Amino acid sequence: MTHQYPNQPDDLPVDPHPPARATEVEKQDPDSPDSAPEPVASEVESGRLLANQSRPVLGAEGFSDERIDELASAFIAKDIGTGVDEFVRWAMIEGQAGTDPDSVI
Repeated sequence: MTHQYPNQPDDLPVDPHPPARATEVEKQDPDSPDSAPEPVASEVESGRLLANQSRPVLGAEGFSDERIDELASAFIAKDIGTGVDEFVRWAMIEGQAGTDPDSVI
């Protein structure tokens, strides 16, 4: 499977059926850290709520609280989705450990 970003290693998991929003939103384009999208106040709160709602499921899978918060913030800021089920599925693909989901690959 080819990746959206050519420099992404082939051994990273890729969701074969990402939400359409995840591939059509401008926030998905790779940016330098200085120009990466900054979450607005409503996104910060949405990220916190999403992290808290998914914490029991992801925590049981071995995700740290810090990783859950990090992933929830990226999920909302990049406008990948809003639902807990969508987030849990995406977080499982991103993994328990790894690079910051906002970093440039």
